[in-house]
Amino acid sequence: MSLSTKPAFPLPVVLAVAAGGLAAGGLGGWLAASNWQPRPEPSVVVVSSPDIPDPLSTAPREYSWTTQPPPLFPIPPYARYLRELTIVIDPGHIGQSEKNRSANWKRGPTGLREAEVNLRVANYLREFLRDAGAKVVLTREQDVPRDISDKEDLAERAEIANRNRADLLISVHHNGADSTEANYSTVFYHGDGSKNPASLSAARYILNGINDALRLEKLTEIPLWTDLQIESRTGFGVLRRTEGPAVLCESSFHTNPAEEQRLRDPVYNRREAYGMFLGIARWAQAGLPRVSVVEPTGAVSRGRSMTLQLDDGLSKRDGNGPRALRVLGASLRIELDGRTLDYLSLNQKKGELKIVIPADAQRGATLLVDFQNIFGQHVTYPRIPLSIE
Repeated sequence: MSLSTKPAFPLPVVLAVAAGGLAAGGLGGWLAASNWQPRPEPSVVVVSSPDIPDPLSTAPREYSWTTQPPPLFPIPPYARYLRELTIVIDPGHIGQSEKNRSANWKRGPTGLREAEVNLRVANYLREFLRDAGAKVVLTREQDVPRDISDKEDLAERAEIANRNRADLLISVHHNGADSTEANYSTVFYHGDGSKNPASLSAARYILNGINDALRLEKLTEIPLWTDLQIESRTGFGVLRRTEGPAVLCESSFHTNPAEEQRLRDPVYNRREAYGMFLGIARWAQAGLPRVSVVEPTGAVSRGRSMTLQLDDGLSKRDGNGPRALRVLGASLRIELDGRTLDYLSLNQKKGELKIVIPADAQRGATLLVDFQNIFGQHVTYPRIPLSIE
């Protein structure tokens, strides 16, 4: 690589010429009168290297997508919307016993354990999120087998997210297949997406981040997958049991020989975590809608109204108090135990929604209130358990 510099023209001269010319003495007279002396100025750096294509003349098709950029991982300005959010990171298979498993269970062709890669990526992701101001909880921190069943293990992981009322649970995994050629990224959500549509929103952003970070050559045509494609009856336990937004990432295939070697590299692991981080940060930037009960504060009476506060996750950001809700008008969805309800009134400026509880409502009912903000983001916790009397 070679570097050459071009001296920048003195700013006073530029200003004088721009102002309409110099005094009668011309440029030389002006320099003499001003006692100007040459001094170091900022320089324009021209980079030339046989290893770097000319960025102005190289056709886009001549670049290689799989060529990784320099390993630089800055925190972008939009990551500030992660402040005070709670993110639970679940390193897949960490702590699960290998007893009664096959010798190659969750291992690559040369023996790399998926679990250790999952934990390494999870730790890097925690570092990025903490630097951005998020509260981060790992479901597993030590790569030590625990003497519990997989069912108990998955239930524990989801319970950690529920107990912390996580804004997002992200389960970190790497895929495996009989074919060593397979190597692409997928992100899973639970069921048909109706249980928590906010999970789908998060999945889309995170998938884009992983794609940009890993630059895999192969892809699957529809990389957002329902977990029912793998577990057709119940889906993935950790996603099914988590009450808030939850996604499971299969970033690449540890059973692909070349990818297995890349996954051994901590810098590559950090790239992957950075892609996840940027996806989560962009998801947070788009606003996280919320719903809360204003009144009554206790039990709800049949035939009486209740007031709910709608927050689009955006309107309070400028520091000047709430503005009119930025909500897609036709997206408001209200259900009581699966039955659609109409609303009594909606004050867009205050974000107040009034509904009436039906006279035949059950004592222990679940109210669902969901909507989309202008970024298409759904309510993170749309279900509200009610005590009805």
